Amino acid sequence: MKALFEALRWRHPHGVKGLTNNYTALYARRLLDAHPECACAIEVRRRRSP
Repeated sequence: MKALFEALRWRHPHGVKGLTNNYTALYARRLLDAHPECACAIEVRRRRSP
């Protein structure tokens, strides 16, 4: 997910609203909810905070 975020930042150098490192884990979980077949490619760790 980090690589995807970095690729989006590279393609849009003037910025993409809401694309900060604070949300990469949340977007990864959202992607897995929508596409469970991607589970073999995305590592998800236990969250420390709710």
